[in-house]
Amino acid sequence: MQTPARRFRVLLLSALATGGAVVPLALWYLSSEGVSLTLHLVLAISLAIVLSLLLAAGLMGLVFFSAESGHDQRVADENAAHEPEVWRDSPID
Repeated sequence: MQTPARRFRVLLLSALATGGAVVPLALWYLSSEGVSLTLHLVLAISLAIVLSLLLAAGLMGLVFFSAESGHDQRVADENAAHEPEVWRDSPID
């Protein structure tokens, strides 16, 4: 079984690999539509795709990392100790 940190790294690497595969497809599409591919445009498109995917995967990965590593449970337990009325298990009305 993988540790949460290892799974987080795998998620980021897979997002990076996906970005590396999508960038050439996006540039091919733009060039087939007749867009002049200047150096600045290629850099902007490449960075936008890769950084967007890394940001999305990183934020999603942090949620899973926090839940799997037990951080959320420790915070909930601490809050329940200080405010038992707020954190008690009761049905929602």
